[in-house]
Amino acid sequence: MDSQESYNTDYVLITDDEALNKCCESWQSHTHLALDTEFMRTDSFYPKVALFQVNDGKKNYLIDPLSISDWVKFQALMLAPEITKIFHSCSEDILVFIYQFGILPSPIFDTQVANAFLNQGFALSYQNMISEQFGINLPKGETRSNWLQRPLSEQQLDYAALDVAYLPEIYSRQKEKLAGMNKLAWVEEDCQRLLSNYQEELEQDFSQTYRNISAAWQLDEKQLYILKALAEWREKRARQRDKPRNWIIKDKELVSIAKIIPKNIAQLGQIEGLNANFIHYEGLALLEVMQKKLNQANACLPKQIARPLSNAQKKEFKKAQLLVEKKAVELNLPTEILGRKRTLLSLYQSILELKDTTSNEPIDVGKIRLPDELQGWRNEILVKELIELMQ
Repeated sequence: MDSQESYNTDYVLITDDEALNKCCESWQSHTHLALDTEFMRTDSFYPKVALFQVNDGKKNYLIDPLSISDWVKFQALMLAPEITKIFHSCSEDILVFIYQFGILPSPIFDTQVANAFLNQGFALSYQNMISEQFGINLPKGETRSNWLQRPLSEQQLDYAALDVAYLPEIYSRQKEKLAGMNKLAWVEEDCQRLLSNYQEELEQDFSQTYRNISAAWQLDEKQLYILKALAEWREKRARQRDKPRNWIIKDKELVSIAKIIPKNIAQLGQIEGLNANFIHYEGLALLEVMQKKLNQANACLPKQIARPLSNAQKKEFKKAQLLVEKKAVELNLPTEILGRKRTLLSLYQSILELKDTTSNEPIDVGKIRLPDELQGWRNEILVKELIELMQ
């Protein structure tokens, strides 16, 4: 069933405010809408939005953002608590909504997440999911085509329509299966938790970005204080220049600068990896950021980041991973869904910190920092045993 005739490519192309507003009025009575976006982001920080796709359960709608100015009703729909917004692998789409409208669509249901809970494939692509569910092989040829060209080709429009055409049916099937397995509430909770990952971007708060830099553990508190300021500066600069953050300066160079804390251009020029153009155009601004931080009285220095695990700690941590694997088999879930390594490591390091401060005394379980992902439905199933094992 991979012939073009089997594809549901019918669509309504929306290119003006009046048509969009009429559609939004009709969608207000729906309980769910399937959504996708097309954009281009090759050498820029911000995605250049080229198309919004909507399926209301009956028709595909392709909304051209290049010819529309009134988004009030559309945004209201995206925030309506009674309408579920269905995506597949929503991460980049959510960023499009943030950058285009400054909103997080909510509530959401991610069919890729649901598919993993059904143990039908972790991080399965939309094309593969449709192939498995319907026996239809969707074309991929337009994925990297120029979505900002106008007019869009028939092939592009057909491809865009297919990206939402099957989502409502997939959603319906998944909900029914998940409800029968008593896992629907778990999926809904995890889908809403996905949105919390974007609060930093929505609020333009980059104060914790430095923690994502893998070599940050090498720095002492003062150096980490400088890295924190540099990482915040880079995030803002990338947005100002509309360039990927690593085009501004890479993580490795940020760590090198934080280690040395140069006081002038000459010292900055000695740092390996910094090119002359960066020093010429950004050097003074970077020095000013550091000096301003160093001049702050009573500065609150961040705590040092935990070092990588020792060999003995790795053996202890492996026991926790094996417990998660065992529980995942019992629950018929992928291990990555039940407990990601990064999440388990965060819990383990919290326990290690408490051990360091309590000598040989038993640690106070109430003081353990529980990662957000281990709250909710995972708490009852997993956390008590994990903490006992990690202690």
